[in-house]
Amino acid sequence: MSTVTLSLPANVLYQKPQELKFEKIATFIGGNGSGKSTILKSIFDEKLKGTTYEDYKIVCFSSGQNESYSKHFGDYLGAERAKKNALNLDCFYYDKLWSMLIVFLATTSKHDGLVRSFLKKKSYITENELDADESTLLSFKVKVDKGYTNIVKQALEDETKGDSDVITNKAYHRTLQSFIHSLIDDGYDFSQPLEHQNIKLTQDELSKVSFEGDESESFDPKVMFFTQAADNDYFIIKDSFELNFMNGDSSLSLGDLSDGEYQILFLYALIDIFDTEMTLFLLDEADSHLHYKNIESLWDTFCNIKGLVITTTHLIDSITKSGLERLRVIEDGLIKPGNNLRHLTERLGDLTEINNVKFQAISLFKNVVLIDDENDWEQFKLLAIRKLSSSLEEQLKIESKLSNFIAIKCNSGYQGKQNEVFADKKILWLDNFSEYLSGHPHKTKNIFLICDRDEFSLGNVGTGKCRLLLQGKSVNKISANLTSHTLCWKRREIKHYLLSHTALIDNIDAINDELDLSNKAKLLEGSSGDYKTDGNFNEQLAKLKSKPVKDIVDKHINDDDGFCFDKARSYIARIPKEEISGDIVDMYNYLVGENE
Repeated sequence: MSTVTLSLPANVLYQKPQELKFEKIATFIGGNGSGKSTILKSIFDEKLKGTTYEDYKIVCFSSGQNESYSKHFGDYLGAERAKKNALNLDCFYYDKLWSMLIVFLATTSKHDGLVRSFLKKKSYITENELDADESTLLSFKVKVDKGYTNIVKQALEDETKGDSDVITNKAYHRTLQSFIHSLIDDGYDFSQPLEHQNIKLTQDELSKVSFEGDESESFDPKVMFFTQAADNDYFIIKDSFELNFMNGDSSLSLGDLSDGEYQILFLYALIDIFDTEMTLFLLDEADSHLHYKNIESLWDTFCNIKGLVITTTHLIDSITKSGLERLRVIEDGLIKPGNNLRHLTERLGDLTEINNVKFQAISLFKNVVLIDDENDWEQFKLLAIRKLSSSLEEQLKIESKLSNFIAIKCNSGYQGKQNEVFADKKILWLDNFSEYLSGHPHKTKNIFLICDRDEFSLGNVGTGKCRLLLQGKSVNKISANLTSHTLCWKRREIKHYLLSHTALIDNIDAINDELDLSNKAKLLEGSSGDYKTDGNFNEQLAKLKSKPVKDIVDKHINDDDGFCFDKARSYIARIPKEEISGDIVDMYNYLVGENE
């Protein structure tokens, strides 16, 4: 693809115009407050003014509820409506309140699209022989208030006087009339307000409505109608949207999905609906909340869309997937020129050495966790949330604290052989990373080496400060601003903490027999398995070999593609708090305590 040159307006951090040259995708990186999001918002605001970017249709996404985008987009819709313009929505920002509508329109309008494919892969959908979506259901409330009936009355009067440019001749009203006549009351004539009605919309019901379009419209008439109808509760009560899928024989709402599933669906829906050769997607931290496998899928999607993408990120997986040629370093709202970017990458060494590129990205994080597998970190977080939270507020607080850590995969199996050094691979990684940091500015303060114990002696684990700290020099002050901490699970690995009497109750007797535990050491109802009744540490459970435990646990947390976050979350939700080890609490308290 040829190089695109985009003129950028001044932004609140950098008061001069700039140029951005890129091929299809540009990825903004930089510290918090560097101005990555500010540049995206300046493009969006300039487009809304209608004086720049005439050739582009601009679609915005922010991983959070961005009030600036929402307000400016809402003001634009209101102004266009006040001018009685035929709405030409070539600049979009949809927040979470719109997500259910957008996902519904995507799956019902594009049977081979990203949303439909995702729902099919998850078995969240039922299709008929014509590939129509038979199961996805969008529910919401509608009304026609007195203000609109008065507008219609005046329009009819104006039309009798020869004025044809009235609302009753606009695409919006013609579609609204078809919607009401097809789905609510075929005799309704807008002479009186329409009281609140509950609508349950399927693809079949949607097909009954005639969606009218104006020649100037840029996108699907369905999108144009629903956007106008739901903005400011003009006809559709926006916060009444509820979207449900099928999960086997039961219903599954969009709110039941994980943050990652929700976010990837929302992004896929925006691409399904709005992607054209002249669409510019502005995606602010679109990869947040996503599992690393979905991050990979998202970047594959970016590379294959018709339009252009400008995205911001701070995640190492996205930085490496993006490729250095797409990276743009942002400082105080300024996009660093190409020669400065070259100087930056030269300080990283050979561009083909991916570890140096990763080190650069990792050094943006205050807390780094080295762990045998990223999935181990996800399991730990789920266990900590289950053990320590009793409300949504507490859960969000724990999630917020753990979001300050980046987990890096680094294997360190220990067989107990002569001259073998425990955590040797993690120590080597630490040495390389700390050497890199010594020559570069960085934000990293703590590096936590969280080790599988494997064959390492239990007697070497636990100090007065934390039961999971390695004995000896486990806390090392590498420099004035950098400290390493070496911790080790009391059990062989994180999966051993997923053993639970209650969660495995359907087959608990056979499982206890398979694990060959003594009576006192067996998985017991209401017991975390940490201690025998005499108060001594449960060494039998701690020393269980990995294979039988994996054979028991994997079927509950894996699917055909390996670790499945949603299955793991569902399984851990069945474990009572009292059956989760105190080691999880000790690990959480130590990590969070060192971060504060």
